[in-house]
Amino acid sequence: MEEDEYKVTYHEIAQNRCVFEKVLTSNQGKCRYSQHFWLADREGYACKSREISLNCRELLERLRKNSKFLLKLHSIGDQLPHNMEIRVEVGGLRGLRAVFGSGQKDEVIADIRALIEQTEQQYDNMDVLPYSEIVQSIASFQGRKRGKHRQNLNND
Repeated sequence: MEEDEYKVTYHEIAQNRCVFEKVLTSNQGKCRYSQHFWLADREGYACKSREISLNCRELLERLRKNSKFLLKLHSIGDQLPHNMEIRVEVGGLRGLRAVFGSGQKDEVIADIRALIEQTEQQYDNMDVLPYSEIVQSIASFQGRKRGKHRQNLNND
């Protein structure tokens, strides 16, 4: 499948894109509003609700904005490079969970939407979240560890 054709088909399937798709595809979290699909041997997630998707996007944009200094970026676009994006998504949600004192550091996020709902109940708006605490989790997030084989190749 040609890449342009893939993107068109992807957007037809995922009309409400899950903005925390990298959390889901890396098995770092789950969401009751996510809808899993496969397209041309690639995994994807859509959101069952346009309103929920927009709400999640609002949180993600704030996580990106507050991570700008940490990531050494002058501006933030729609999406960051993969390694930075997964760091912001997973680290940000883990940091949010830590604010509420629930879950272990590396534990899978049981329901992303439930975590966001808890946040909305606790805080009047997302501008007043304790981003300094949340960004610490983004800073400490480590992606997948390299396998022994890849490490050995790099050490040769």
